[in-house]
Amino acid sequence: MTSANSDSIRDSASDALDQFQRAAAPAIKEGQRQARVLVDQSGELIDTVSDHARETVADLGKSLIAYTKKNPVSALLLAVGVGALLVGATKTWQSRR
Repeated sequence: MTSANSDSIRDSASDALDQFQRAAAPAIKEGQRQARVLVDQSGELIDTVSDHARETVADLGKSLIAYTKKNPVSALLLAVGVGALLVGATKTWQSRR
């Protein structure tokens, strides 16, 4: 292979690469734009879910307080039962380790 032939092949490959990059550039830019849109939408969705969860927890807390005020003995018995279940579950979990 001669040097001129080698240079010609190198130039052809370089031209082909340049053409490919120019042809791919719009698709790459569109992909980047769509990725930005998805990131923005994801952030908005996370904010919405977070707000909803915060409201739900606040409502649950208010309901729990109202129930405890109406039924203090039942609430105490439920709390003791849940505590006993948690202690039992913890002991079981620790014994399996």
